[in-house]
Amino acid sequence: MYITSEPEAPFDKYDEMRLHMEQLLSASITDFDIPMRIAIPLDGAGVRRVRDLVRMTRDDIFKVNRLGEKAANEIESILDRFGLSLGMDV
Repeated sequence: MYITSEPEAPFDKYDEMRLHMEQLLSASITDFDIPMRIAIPLDGAGVRRVRDLVRMTRDDIFKVNRLGEKAANEIESILDRFGLSLGMDV
């Protein structure tokens, strides 16, 4: 009897990227080194995960008590380092 081994499935880089993105989005906002002066008001608004944060727009940030232009700029800068942005459809 002749047995052939099946070739291993090729590495699917798209699944790897999706997995990485899912890990980023599931992370706590405190894991992203967001300053506590920003993280505390976000937590009060129910934003605890990066997924929640990237769904927000700049206008949504301004609606959170104690957050303004400087906080929005800082959040955008932090997200940009990870290839993320405000207003993403995740």
